[in-house]
Amino acid sequence: MTSSLPVADRAGIRALVRQLKAKEYARGAIAVAARPEWSGDPTLTVDGQSVRVRTAPSVLAIRDALLDRHEVDWVVILTDRPATEIPVGVQDHLTGRHTLSHLDPWPALREAFNATSQEFSLLGNKNDAARSALRSLPDVVQPAPGGVLTSDHLFGALTRGFGLEADSVSPHRVALWSISSTPLRFESWRESADPVLLEQFNAWLSGRLGDAGRAMTAVWRTRGPSDLVPLGLVAALTDDTHAGPHSPGAARDSVVVVRTLLAQALGVELTEREIRAWGTAATLAAQESGTASLLRRATDLVAEFRAAPLVGRSDVLPDALPHRLAHFAVALDSAVEGGPLADAEDSWEAVRAHSSALADGPDAPQDVRVARSALRLLRWTRGEFESPVGLSAWLHAYRTAISWVDAAIDEAFVGAEDPALQSANGRILATVRARRGKYDREFARELAASATHAPSDDAFLPIENLLDRVVVPLTQAASSTFGDDRQNRSPVLVIVADGMGSAAANEIVTDLTRRSPQWQQFTRDDLPTSAVAVLPTVTRFSRCSLLTGALTAGDQTKEKPGFASWLERNGLPAKQTPLFHKAQIDALAGGSLAPEVRESINDTVDTPVVACVLNTIDDALDKSDPIGTVWTVSHVRHLEALLAAAATVGRTVVLVSDHGHVVERSEAPSVQRGTRTSSRHRPVDEAAEAYEVLVSGPRVLAAGNEEILAVDEQVRYTGKKAGYHGGASLAEVTIPVTILVKGAPPAHLDLTPGGIEAPQFWNGSPASSIGPIPIAAPKAPIKPARRKAEPKGDGLFDLPDAPSASPSAPVHDSAVAALEESDLFRSQMRLFAPRMKAAAVGSVIREAISLGGVLPLTRVDALLGSTSARVGRTAPTLLQVFNVDGVEAVSVNGTELVVAADVLFEQFGVRR
Repeated sequence: MTSSLPVADRAGIRALVRQLKAKEYARGAIAVAARPEWSGDPTLTVDGQSVRVRTAPSVLAIRDALLDRHEVDWVVILTDRPATEIPVGVQDHLTGRHTLSHLDPWPALREAFNATSQEFSLLGNKNDAARSALRSLPDVVQPAPGGVLTSDHLFGALTRGFGLEADSVSPHRVALWSISSTPLRFESWRESADPVLLEQFNAWLSGRLGDAGRAMTAVWRTRGPSDLVPLGLVAALTDDTHAGPHSPGAARDSVVVVRTLLAQALGVELTEREIRAWGTAATLAAQESGTASLLRRATDLVAEFRAAPLVGRSDVLPDALPHRLAHFAVALDSAVEGGPLADAEDSWEAVRAHSSALADGPDAPQDVRVARSALRLLRWTRGEFESPVGLSAWLHAYRTAISWVDAAIDEAFVGAEDPALQSANGRILATVRARRGKYDREFARELAASATHAPSDDAFLPIENLLDRVVVPLTQAASSTFGDDRQNRSPVLVIVADGMGSAAANEIVTDLTRRSPQWQQFTRDDLPTSAVAVLPTVTRFSRCSLLTGALTAGDQTKEKPGFASWLERNGLPAKQTPLFHKAQIDALAGGSLAPEVRESINDTVDTPVVACVLNTIDDALDKSDPIGTVWTVSHVRHLEALLAAAATVGRTVVLVSDHGHVVERSEAPSVQRGTRTSSRHRPVDEAAEAYEVLVSGPRVLAAGNEEILAVDEQVRYTGKKAGYHGGASLAEVTIPVTILVKGAPPAHLDLTPGGIEAPQFWNGSPASSIGPIPIAAPKAPIKPARRKAEPKGDGLFDLPDAPSASPSAPVHDSAVAALEESDLFRSQMRLFAPRMKAAAVGSVIREAISLGGVLPLTRVDALLGSTSARVGRTAPTLLQVFNVDGVEAVSVNGTELVVAADVLFEQFGVRR
């Protein structure tokens, strides 16, 4: 008899007690027809009353258990003795109908949800399934709407118990949940759950997951949730919409093999649509939260399901990246030989799409970094350039275009592992460096003719005039009485990054504005973006002249009084220390800045101008190998702390250098020429060679105001180091000048957002699309040109004009229009989506809001004009644009883009 009786549980006992209490029994004893088994705590609490559970395999045991009714409020006796064996005298002590009670799960199940009725045929009316559901419920459940318990509400409560919110059950959310630690709760439950309950739960879940439901529940049922994502990554390989130039030609047979093995393993044959939905959810989840263990499991499954020939199709699997890089190398090699650039661009898009490529950041794998720079350089070589005329035009060309070429050369020079990539990269470097060498020699002639004397007008900015021309205008007071109103004077922090060339400055500013878009570059017509170093371009000449505001030579002992004198001459006296060098900035006891530095920066009234000298980049030329280094804010010691301190008190930041540098490429020994006292300049004791230039004039601070400077980057006169300066190359002479403000600048300064942006060849268009370098030098300082609309190219995001939004799109039209005009939006678009149309992105937001905040990814792709076969290819870019500083304004829930309009508009400062 025992085997046919139910096993009592806490929920059933609680329901029995509450039923008797509802009949106004305050306390008593209950004999329950159940197996005489109990593994839980013998004493429970139900609605504040004590309940003791006893097991009674005999009538004598029942009698003994009844004695406990004087010690607790309720005694529940679990017995397998039939009612006919229990004496009347014993039954008289039982509360209620004086007979055995039965564990009917349905009243208990309804009572758990405060329901008075239930859906017809709930759980197939199976008592065991109902009991299993009762045991599985979390301690707190939401009442059933309208007092009617439905399958949807019951299974929703169960999913919460497994750590998955029922109202967010979607393929994407379930996939993310499956790779967390919470599925362990489900695995434990599955082992003990009633088969009917488990089957109906799977059916309910399948219905909630749409096209992915049958596939995902088949995995859930046969292998458990932990394989949902890794096996989904394998299934995605058979989706022919993922086939591309990196996918092998004989893939059809492999697709058949993999799908056959999947059908055998899961017990179902999936449709193309089901595989696509499952694969998309798995890929998105792996991209968001993929761990090494998950990818290892997926790699094992690739072997198990014989999917290795298809692995190049994956945007996530580690083995796919080498496949794609190899295919890119072949396409690049063909383009170097004169083949179409479009094939290389398409192959590069496949590399960029891989989650471990990190293709747009400094942490990309080495071959990816080399590949992206080789392609950038190849695009540049496709342009037709004319040499600039005039020193200002050369400076402008270097800051806006050629310095970016130098950064790509350094990155590409690191070298690749893939043989085909090595070959193509080497030939591209040879072509580019030949052109660069020609430019340096042309520039050196202009330098000797124009930069050795102070300009008669403002045609270019000598470094010794930078404080007067750039810093003084930024300190002007808000009132009209400049110099008289100290309270309204605008404070400035000058950061001198010793040795920072234009290429390094581009990288640092890009990193800063990408990580913290509240920081922006600003410009004004009379504030130039480049200065010319003193000659020779060494620290003792150029930095001292910069900080004293006059042509002079010296070290810190001359810079400090010279800077103080300049402040006095310009009506900017300092109460605190105004100039700090490396040793003074270092903090003690683990601080980021020395207290004296913070005091000076914080004193915006009595110390309006503060200058700090950072030596990280210059030191790297002696102590490390800067080739291939991508300079970021965190790489330059103290820079991040100084920027934060300046932002706190509202100082405008002028980021500048004293000279640039060239790097050692280990291609040639030092040149034995005359008196060798410096690596890149020498006295005029022998005639200048073709790779040198003779300069003479007051801005040449060597003995006799004349010197011979090295021009070609590989020339050095002294022992080998990591890098050098002192010569006449564009990289050494051009000094980057960047004005930075966090938030809005003081209105009276008339600064406008803008500055140096990556040229089009950097982000995807051939250099020819931006035309030749200007051939005439304007007399006034050159302001970087606004970027024009880019022509359509071959890449994925060379998008056409956006289609018109649907008729319902005008909802929130004015707010979205304001969003498109916001500085933060424009900055984010420049950083993450330079080739998307702002109007098209606005159309996506409008239509999503008009549809309740949800827009299918297929529609998103259509609005953005994507020609990719991969659904949702544009979504990751939108997430980067709109999710600023970790705030999730836009998300993806499997197959849909979700827009949280309130969060979005608040994040971008738009009033609705």
